[in-house]
Amino acid sequence: MKVLGRLNRWVKSHSESFSAWSSLLSVFSFPLIVIGLVVGYNEIADLATSPDPELTFVHPSSVAYKVMNRSAKTAEDVLVSFGIFDIDSTSQQPLPLASVNYDYVNKHSETGPFRLLGDFGQVQHRYLGIVYIGCRGGERLRTYWIYVTHGNGDESFFAERGKKDVFEVDIAKAAKDPVYLQTLIPKNRRKPIGP
Repeated sequence: MKVLGRLNRWVKSHSESFSAWSSLLSVFSFPLIVIGLVVGYNEIADLATSPDPELTFVHPSSVAYKVMNRSAKTAEDVLVSFGIFDIDSTSQQPLPLASVNYDYVNKHSETGPFRLLGDFGQVQHRYLGIVYIGCRGGERLRTYWIYVTHGNGDESFFAERGKKDVFEVDIAKAAKDPVYLQTLIPKNRRKPIGP
């Protein structure tokens, strides 16, 4: 009891200095709390955001692609893979195009252009296929149809594949039958390959 009595008297005698310290504490703690809330919100928002890389195609007569990241988070380990066929060739095998891995693509940026067919493109040959892009922790795997007449940009287009698109393609039929190609990739979904 004596200890509590002494403590009470000491607190009363120093109450002015305590009120000064509490004022200083409130002046400094409020901004620190606000800064902590802002940093915490940004960290949570960053965890909730997923990168979402996508492709666009340019240079219609000698097609190239660009890797774009419009999301608010850096896309890491971006992988672009190809399944492209020369539909004017007698071979029914895809072109031996190696997948390409990009370490990262910064948020709200793009990289490229990169030649699509490399050294495999033959002038006036038509190419049909699929290009895939995805990244670590990405929102989704995007796939694109691409149709190119190498050296003639008038007939080159691409379209992002939908969930209902077929996965099996008859390359020989696509080479001979424009109606089949129209069924496979309807004209209203086609995007011309721009300059």
